[in-house]
Amino acid sequence: MEYLFIKLVHIFSVLIYGGFLFTDNLILMRMQKVLSKEKYEEVRSYFRGFTRTIVPEALVLAVISGVFLFHNSFGSVGENGLTHFQLLLSIKAILGLWLGLRGVLQVFFGIQPFIFKSHKLPFILVVVIVILSQVMFYV
Repeated sequence: MEYLFIKLVHIFSVLIYGGFLFTDNLILMRMQKVLSKEKYEEVRSYFRGFTRTIVPEALVLAVISGVFLFHNSFGSVGENGLTHFQLLLSIKAILGLWLGLRGVLQVFFGIQPFIFKSHKLPFILVVVIVILSQVMFYV
């Protein structure tokens, strides 16, 4: 039951974080083309204020629950090395930890880490993580 609860927390927290990235990259950036600069800044500031209250906490929850799920799902390494599942799970975990570290440094410490300043790369990484999370069960 504990595993199910943590998995649900993980899914919902990833949904919040991924939804934020989806909205920022695919909706707000498109609005910039059709709204006046003032109106766009107004919409963006409203969105920023709302997301700063929930998205950082969701990202931290996603990382913590992801570490727990990784620990419980990885299994032992066999004589032939990592299975395809373990390899894809490891890649997924590394990407998730990187996103988590970047988010924590940026939001909680005001550090703009790792060179870039947009949400395009995190959005792409979340899409890759979601694909890996499904593919790893079928290889």
